[in-house]
Amino acid sequence: MCIRRHVGTSSRSAVAAQKGETSMRPYLATTALAVILSAGGALAQTDGDLAPAPNFVIEQPANEWSASIFLGDKVTNAAGETIGDVNDLLFDKGGRISTAVLGVGGFVGIGEKSVAVPFSSLTFLTGPGGERVVKVQLTKDELMKAPDFKPTEKTTFMKAKEKATEIGTKTMEKAGELRDQAVEKIEGMTKDNPKPKDQ
Repeated sequence: MCIRRHVGTSSRSAVAAQKGETSMRPYLATTALAVILSAGGALAQTDGDLAPAPNFVIEQPANEWSASIFLGDKVTNAAGETIGDVNDLLFDKGGRISTAVLGVGGFVGIGEKSVAVPFSSLTFLTGPGGERVVKVQLTKDELMKAPDFKPTEKTTFMKAKEKATEIGTKTMEKAGELRDQAVEKIEGMTKDNPKPKDQ
């Protein structure tokens, strides 16, 4: 099934903002994908066996999708419930997509869990408005119980997200400590200054 979707830079940023993401994510994803794809052929060859000069692609082929738009797409289950979104794609050395990394849970990427599934386990349909619909035969509960995916390569976005999660956790811990200290002070003041008895 062929789906074409053309999104300009400003509308892509608007979509990212609507999804609660920073506008930097699609650009980082596009850059990372370009590096992977350009290196894909080189990784599969030896030093003495270089590929011939490539032909230029003038227009997106009708049967191909843009990965920069695909990343961030929501993923639904058989019941039509949104259970996550596409965070990353893994390629083998031949340049074939082997794995999809899904983000599950969390809020605006903070506290989100990454789960990797075979790319072949995803089903692609066309929605009523012509949009791409990504489905997987898993429930949100099954994804939350699945083992965390641990990448060996980390993008700037991934590093920033980890740092934000760490800062958020420390902030919550400090807020809890301050609350406990305030409660102790109030209790101490109440003990030291008992209420006067009514006369």
